[in-house]
Amino acid sequence: MKTDSILGLDPKRIARLFGITFDSDNQENGNSDEVTAEYLQACLAATVTTDTQVMGGWPGIIRRLRGDNGHDPEQTLGDVLTRPGSKLSTIRKIRRYAKQRASRESSEAERSVAITIYFTAIANALLFHGVKITTHPYESLETSFGMLIAKRWMPAELSELFEKARRACKKMRR
Repeated sequence: MKTDSILGLDPKRIARLFGITFDSDNQENGNSDEVTAEYLQACLAATVTTDTQVMGGWPGIIRRLRGDNGHDPEQTLGDVLTRPGSKLSTIRKIRRYAKQRASRESSEAERSVAITIYFTAIANALLFHGVKITTHPYESLETSFGMLIAKRWMPAELSELFEKARRACKKMRR
């Protein structure tokens, strides 16, 4: 059976990946939380007019999504990921793109951001569309959302989304 994890790992190993990835940031570079927070904020604020050199391609996916979905040109990636009005097809594309990015990013901050965007798309689909767009079991998703909430660099808006998704996963496991 094929598992749909961010790096081809089975769901039980995804928690270990989070621990290694996120904890190694703090050990290697004292200000990596700050760097990760700034990079995540920049990606979430990306619009069509954002310089693609700064975000390493995230605005490119936004441009493609806008063409497909008629989004307002000033709508950001953060808007698409955190609001209920986004089309499920858009959310699936973002999830797929973030999964690819997570597997090829070289810096820990970039990998952490790609993983965060990946799980934000999954949370959006769960909460606003009632669909699980991954083969991760609800228990694994609940754990992953909890680990993301605990990150010091996580913006409050995403922490709230992850907390709601974590509660939804817990409810689905019953």
